[in-house]
Amino acid sequence: MNSVMDEKTIDLKWFGKWSFKQILGVIVAFAVALILTLYGFGASCSCFGILIIAVILYMLPRLMGVEHVKLMTLVGALFAVTAILIGGLFMAPGFVEGNQGSPPVDNNEFYDSVDYIYVGGGIEIEAVLSDDIGSRTVHFVYAEVRGIVFGGIPNATFDMETQLTAAGTMANGSVTLDPEKLYIGYVIIREVNASGDTVAVEGSETYWRFLTDAFEGSITSLTLYGCAYFMVQIMIIFFMIMIFSNIMKSRMVKTREKMEKEGRLYPQGYGRCDNCGSMVLPGEVKCRKCGAYIDRPDEMKPDKKDFFECSDCGAEVPMDAEECPKCGAKFDEEEYEVVHSDGTVETTKETMACPECGALSPAASTFCTRCGAKFDKKKK
Repeated sequence: MNSVMDEKTIDLKWFGKWSFKQILGVIVAFAVALILTLYGFGASCSCFGILIIAVILYMLPRLMGVEHVKLMTLVGALFAVTAILIGGLFMAPGFVEGNQGSPPVDNNEFYDSVDYIYVGGGIEIEAVLSDDIGSRTVHFVYAEVRGIVFGGIPNATFDMETQLTAAGTMANGSVTLDPEKLYIGYVIIREVNASGDTVAVEGSETYWRFLTDAFEGSITSLTLYGCAYFMVQIMIIFFMIMIFSNIMKSRMVKTREKMEKEGRLYPQGYGRCDNCGSMVLPGEVKCRKCGAYIDRPDEMKPDKKDFFECSDCGAEVPMDAEECPKCGAKFDEEEYEVVHSDGTVETTKETMACPECGALSPAASTFCTRCGAKFDKKKK
């Protein structure tokens, strides 16, 4: 019997009975998936991260024996609501407020941080370069934030850009922004390469930052929208895994039932030797490891035509067995008495196949017991 069923269980009414191990598996899966989601693992790793979170949320409880569809549906719904509320109302807005950016530590193009001065209708950008700008150009690249997902990661396409005025080691410029929209931007240096193409100077890009001081709308609404949109993707993968998993399980159950009826697979609870626990294949009545008799379930016996019942103990015995695998009784080969036309009697244990109809007759027979064909003893 399954060890999970031997443990103490809790009756969850509509969701059935569950062991503490199964409940713990659901709680651990819920907590791990929630932490990864809130800290932006799924968003930063894109589709791969979404898949990992959905797999953890569903498969970890399955490994603990949880298969109740209603319970897992409830877990998925609670996970989505919890993540959206915590991420959208508290954590994501905090990430936005704290992520105001600065040049990377290994960025040698800028001296100190880039300053963003908020004025009516937009911002002014001031950047101090570590060296003379020369023929290179400085650009401010920015985008409108359509939503903010877990971890404060923006849903934005950097499709707007303006060139700053550079002189010596100074670069400055201004950008007009819509105060009803939140923007995000960064500064980068470009140069013309040997092929005549304008390219970014490697390592010159500053960290992007949210331009929150120029935004008069609600950051929370953006985070709630972004988190909800992202959570829909996780839930789609989660429920797809659950649906396909249950479809596969249903097919496996039907296949097992069919194989059990055909005698090709043991019913649940059978298939191992009671004496040593070794695996026993369908059709075997004697353990290959310890030699103990295998008492097969009654529903499998009628499907086997190559067995007979021991007259001493009633055990199943293969047709070619010389002794009973359970009680050890010896089986003598059947003797046939053949009475010839001259009155003589001959006994034999051997049989021969009729060349006309294929029926077996005692080897001493002159005629076939089925079709009456005469045997040619010379050809025998």
